[in-house]
Amino acid sequence: MTAGLAADLGAALDPVRFGRRLGFDPEPWQARLLRTNARRVLVRCCRQSGKTTTVGLRALHTALHHPGRDVLVLSPSQRQSDELLLRVRAHYRAVAGAPKLATDNASTMGLANGSRVVSLPGSEGTVRGFANVKLLLLDEAARIEDDVLASALPMVGSDGQVMALSTPWGCRGWWWQLHTEQGNGWERISVTCYESGQYTPARIAEVRAALGSFVFRSDYECIFGDTDEQLFGTEQVRAAFTTAVPPLFEGALL
Repeated sequence: MTAGLAADLGAALDPVRFGRRLGFDPEPWQARLLRTNARRVLVRCCRQSGKTTTVGLRALHTALHHPGRDVLVLSPSQRQSDELLLRVRAHYRAVAGAPKLATDNASTMGLANGSRVVSLPGSEGTVRGFANVKLLLLDEAARIEDDVLASALPMVGSDGQVMALSTPWGCRGWWWQLHTEQGNGWERISVTCYESGQYTPARIAEVRAALGSFVFRSDYECIFGDTDEQLFGTEQVRAAFTTAVPPLFEGALL
């Protein structure tokens, strides 16, 4: 086997090698995300950590090496999904000898091998109609509604993968619930501003000074916390409930 063929095979089998051939040297958490084979992945990451570049590479690698399969990008808005698709296109342009595009418009990048990368808005009525999806990317997942997730998950093939990426957004919704459940089958990857190579202590101090405490804890420390406007904290509300006292009307309908 020639060195060139070995390098091509290595890049086909390993998304990290694929990314390095395009000039992307991943941080440890990015390498883990690129290589994970888990079927369900939660990525709780701070803003500007490089997640879009990372999953853009994963999306392109999947489309190139799984002919005839779809990669879906789903965000709260079409604009956000299109931004991630633009990153996929940027990676594609750096690939030497990449197959020609069969489709190339604002929301779809179709390869000659039959694979597509499609960007969609996060509304229940627009995500239906796909089947046997190889990779589903849920960007800004904390702001995707529960019914949208319920419509999207059945479209993923039995060998497909779901990656949900977001900062926290308070203690609410499916994104928070999946993080609080133990043993639910979702792999968890987390990177805060203190763990990201994109942040220096000076930059962290600057961001902290510019933001309110809830936004900084949520968007940069990746903490599921209460908003500054809440009258009662989540833990206070939980403490108000108990199973030690029997109900006044056992079995009564409310």
